[in-house]
Amino acid sequence: MCNIKKWSFGIRNKCFQILNDGVLKAPRKWWQYIYIIYNWTIFEQVLFMVNFITTVTVSILCFIYPLKFVGSYSLTKCYIITAVSLVGNVTNIMSIILGGKKRISTFTWGIIACSTLGITSFLSKAIGTAIVYTIVQLPMQFVGFYLWRRISANKINVQPRKMKWYAIILTTLVIAGCTAGFYYIEQLHGFQEFWNGSPTDNTTTLMVFDSLTLVLGTGGMIMMVIAVREQWILWILLDIAVIIVFSINQNSQMIAMSATALLNALYGIWNWWRAPNHE
Repeated sequence: MCNIKKWSFGIRNKCFQILNDGVLKAPRKWWQYIYIIYNWTIFEQVLFMVNFITTVTVSILCFIYPLKFVGSYSLTKCYIITAVSLVGNVTNIMSIILGGKKRISTFTWGIIACSTLGITSFLSKAIGTAIVYTIVQLPMQFVGFYLWRRISANKINVQPRKMKWYAIILTTLVIAGCTAGFYYIEQLHGFQEFWNGSPTDNTTTLMVFDSLTLVLGTGGMIMMVIAVREQWILWILLDIAVIIVFSINQNSQMIAMSATALLNALYGIWNWWRAPNHE
C-alpha cells in the first residue's frame, strides 16, 4: 500500500486536504468553498492576472480622473462607484473563471460580485443590469450552489449538460419576446420615475441593450444553475450588451470588467464544450 502524503491548509483546523495524487476532499462548511482555487492551469493563472491588472489599472485611472472615466456624476458618487466596482470586478473575475472550470465555488464569489455590481449598475442608472445582478442573479447564486452540490459526484465539480434542439429554439423565442416586453416597460414614465425619481432621457439604443442585459442575464443564470453548456452563449452576448450599455453611460471601469468577462466567457465555452456531457 503506497504512502500518500497529505498537505492541509485553511482556516480553523483543516478546512480540506489536497493529496499528492490530485484528489481534493470536499469542504465540510459551505463558506469554505471560497478557498477552492487550487490546481489552476498556466493559462487560467495568466487569464486571471491579465484581468486583475486591467481592472486595477482602470480603477486607479477612475480615482485620478473620476469625471472623465466614470461619468458625469458628482465627485463623491464617482468615488463610490469606482470603489464598489473594484470589489465587484475582482470577485466577478474569480466567479467566472471558477465557473469555466465547473467549480461549485463559483457561486460563493458570485454572491459578492452580484451584490457590488448591482449597486454600481443602479448608481449608473443601468436599471436592467441592476435588476439582473440584485433581483435575479444574487438569489440564484444560492440556488445554483445547492443544485450543483446535489448533482455533483465529488461535491467540487459539476458535470455539464447538453440542451435539446427544441429547448434551444424555445429559449431563443422567449429571450426575444421578453426583451421586447421589457423595452416597452422601460419607456413608461412611471417606471423611470420609480427607479430614478424623475423621467430620464435615456436613448433608444440604451433602452434596447439594457433590456437585453436583463433577459440574457436571467436566462444565463437559469441555464447556469441547471449546468447546461449552452449558457456560455448567453454570457458572451450579455457581456457584449453590457459593454454597449456602459459605453453609452461612459463608465470605463465597467467596460473593462465586461471586456475581461467576455474573454473569460470565451474560455468557459471552450472548457465546457470539450468536457464530457450528459443530456
